[in-house]
Amino acid sequence: MAPNLNHQSSIPIYQQIADWMRKKIQSGEWQDDKKLMSETDLAVSLNVSRGTIRKAIETLISEKLLLRIHGKGTFVRNKILLEQKPTWRLAGFSRDLKSRGIPYSTEVLKAEIIFPSEIIQDALKLSRDEKIFHLKRLRKIKDQPVLLIENHIVYKYCVGVEEIDFSQQQLYVTLEDQFNIQFDWSKRIYKSQQATSEIAKLLKLDPNAALMYIEELYHNKQSLPIEYTRAWFDAQVFHITTIIKREEEKREFDNLFQQSYE
Repeated sequence: MAPNLNHQSSIPIYQQIADWMRKKIQSGEWQDDKKLMSETDLAVSLNVSRGTIRKAIETLISEKLLLRIHGKGTFVRNKILLEQKPTWRLAGFSRDLKSRGIPYSTEVLKAEIIFPSEIIQDALKLSRDEKIFHLKRLRKIKDQPVLLIENHIVYKYCVGVEEIDFSQQQLYVTLEDQFNIQFDWSKRIYKSQQATSEIAKLLKLDPNAALMYIEELYHNKQSLPIEYTRAWFDAQVFHITTIIKREEEKREFDNLFQQSYE
C-alpha cells in the first residue's frame, strides 16, 4: 500500500516516504533481507522524482534500517543493532534508539539501599558502614531483552533516590538535575564474556552465549568516585563505532618521531 503523501505539508516529501518505509520495517511487514524495488521503479510507483526516493533511502541507510549492496540493490536490515561510540555514556544507547524511532522499554529488577560487596566498596572507596543505591534494569526492544545494567551509586549523594521510578526516568539526568551530582569524567573498560546461567536467562540467550561487558566508574569534579556501572549486552546486537583520521595519526607519529631525537 502506497503512502498518502501530502504535498502541502511542511514535512518534505522524502521524509514522508522515509517515515512510511520506517513503519513498514519496524512493524515487521517488511522482513529482514527484503529487497526493495529499484529507485526508478519506486519513483514511478509513488509518482515522485528519483532524487526524492534516493534521499528517503539514504535517510534509512543512515539509521541502519536499510542496506545498499553495490550491484545487488537495497535490502531491509530489520535486525536491531545497538551502536556505541567510545566516548558516549550508556545513555548513548537510548539516544541512538530514540533517534532511529525504535521504541524500547526498561524493566526495573532491583532498586534497593544496601551495603556493597568488597569489590564495589573498593571501587567507590567506601568505608564498611557506607551504603549504596543498587539499581538493576533490563532494557528491551520489541520485548526482547538486549541489555542488563547494574548501577551502584554512593547513597549519601542521592538520599531518597530509591523512591524514583527508573522504568520511566533516566538515571544520570535524575542524579544531575535532582541531586546536583556533577559528573566530570569516567573510566570505561570493554570486555568479552560468556553469559552465566543467570544472565543468559534474563537476556533470553543460550547458556555461554557471547556477551559484551562494560565496566565504568564515574567521578565528580573533585575526582571522587560516585557511581560504578556494570552492563552486559547481547553481542549479536552490540557494536562500537569510531572515526579515525589519518591526519591525526600523522601528527601523532611526527611528534613521536621528534621526541625520539630530542
